[in-house]
Amino acid sequence: MSNGLPMPDLGANWTPLARNVIVGLFVIYVAQLLSGGLAETWFGWQPFADGFRPWQVLTHVFLGSSPWYTVLDWVVLFFVLAPLDGMLGRRALVQMLGATWVVGTVVSAVGVALGLVSAPYWGISALLASMVSVFGFLLPSTIFRLFFIIPVRAIWLSWGTGLLSFLVLLAYHDLGSSLTFFGWIGSTAWFALYQGGGLRRWQLLWKKRQVEKKLARFEVIDGGRTDRRPPRTRDPNDWVH
Repeated sequence: MSNGLPMPDLGANWTPLARNVIVGLFVIYVAQLLSGGLAETWFGWQPFADGFRPWQVLTHVFLGSSPWYTVLDWVVLFFVLAPLDGMLGRRALVQMLGATWVVGTVVSAVGVALGLVSAPYWGISALLASMVSVFGFLLPSTIFRLFFIIPVRAIWLSWGTGLLSFLVLLAYHDLGSSLTFFGWIGSTAWFALYQGGGLRRWQLLWKKRQVEKKLARFEVIDGGRTDRRPPRTRDPNDWVH
C-alpha cells in the first residue's frame, strides 16, 4: 500500500495480534455454524421485545453472517489490523475501537428502543468500517487498488465509508447500518481528538481557562513600588496580590 502501488508485503500483516484475532474469530464462527442458530439467538443482538439479553450488545461483534461476507471481513481485518496497530499503538487502537463501539451502541440502542431501527444484527462489519476509515485518515495520500483493480486514495475511502453507511441507514433503517454509521461518527471524532493531542490536551486547556477566570477576579494592588528607586532598595513585598 504505497504511492507506487507495489505488491504489499502480506507476511508483515500476519502479526501475532492479527493471527490471534482472526484464528479466534474462525473458531467462534465454526462453533456458531455448528450451534444450529443457538449462537445467534443467545449472542446476536436481538430486538428488545423478543429475546434480548444485555451481553448481546458486546457479543454480537464476534459472530459472523454468511460464509462469503464473513471471510471477506476477515480479509479486510488482515489488511488493516496490523498496520493500525503499528501506526497507532495498542492503547490508541483499543481507544478507537472503544469509541466506535460506545457511540454506535448507544445511539443504535436508542433507535431500536424507539422503533426507528430494526434488529436483529450480528457481525464485525461496523468495527471494520471504522478501522478502514481511520487507516485512510492516517495515510490520506496512500493509493491502493480497490478490489485489487481500481486505484483509490485512502482518504476517499474514509469519507466514502461514512457516506455509504449513511445512505444505507436511510434506505434500510436496520441495526447493522446504524452501528456502522454512528460507529464511524465515533471513530472520526476520536481521530480528531487524537490528531489534536488527545483528551488530555483538551482537559489541560479547560483547566487553564478555569484558572484564568479565577485569576481575573483578583486585582493587583500597587504597594508603593517605584521604578525610580535603585534596584537594591526595592522590596520584593512591594507587589501585593
